Amino acid sequence: MTQRPARSGKLLRFYPKAYREERGEEIVATLQEAAEARVPRASLSDQISVAMYGVRVRLGLTSETMFGKALDIASIPGLVMGAFFGTYLLISGDLPVVSSRFFYPQFGPFLTVGPLFYLVWVLGVAVVFEWPQYRRRIAGTCMSLTIVGEVLAKVAHRNPNFWEIAILVSLGLPSLLAPDVYVTRRKVVPSLSVGLATFATLFFVSESNVNPGFFNSFYWSGTYEIVHRQPYVDVFLLALFAVLWITKRREVASAALILSSPWIIVGVAYPMSLQYLRMDSLNVIALIAWAVAMALIVTTSRYRPRPPASVDLSTLNSGS
Repeated sequence: MTQRPARSGKLLRFYPKAYREERGEEIVATLQEAAEARVPRASLSDQISVAMYGVRVRLGLTSETMFGKALDIASIPGLVMGAFFGTYLLISGDLPVVSSRFFYPQFGPFLTVGPLFYLVWVLGVAVVFEWPQYRRRIAGTCMSLTIVGEVLAKVAHRNPNFWEIAILVSLGLPSLLAPDVYVTRRKVVPSLSVGLATFATLFFVSESNVNPGFFNSFYWSGTYEIVHRQPYVDVFLLALFAVLWITKRREVASAALILSSPWIIVGVAYPMSLQYLRMDSLNVIALIAWAVAMALIVTTSRYRPRPPASVDLSTLNSGS
């Protein structure tokens, strides 16, 4: 019995101090009840669950915080954005091979196995609209299959562009990190709107006019074109965040910033990976502004102890 409080005390270290002081006794009591139900001690899954929730509380990833609510808002739209991005990669990355007379297709009508990845994301969106409560599992499946497929395809020299696949995988993170909620909405119309907006923006950013007489693919030039015009998109996204934040729609503002994160980060990371590509200072400024905004969200989402319950004076008067 003496080992149980010690083990519970170690698990409480995963929680912030304010949370431990407020609910520590409740957590310990719950673990002791679980231990008594599963003699001689609480199961490993119970202990891992308690520790993981402590980490989520520290990071502000619970349904009680603004960060958690923002992830809840961004989760399904992120998956839909990934499906639309995959569709765009299919149109501008793989299909141009068919119209080229200088390049012979080596995988049916496709150059890479990318279309298989994109099909996974499209099917994932269809499933998540039907069963939104399983968004975390669906996102994990889509991300895992894409990462494993990219690694295997690279070995066979049939992989899509790494940076574009990195963006695709990142769009599943909101669903993977979003907290569990009692009611998960489908959000069909807002999600499809976000996906269509992404699709249209990519056509604006990439200028992907395919010349039938010359092999050109979004896999080769797309990331460069995104970086080249990213500042225009960055200005809009950061302005949108600022307007929503000032107008007190902070959960929606945070969700918009979360969904824009992959694009802003790749806008700086991609040029850093190439010696001949000059870094755009506006992209760097946007990345700094993004980091400041994310720090603001995380700071605002830190766990704070609940204020003591106020005494109802009317109740006291009636009692006297």
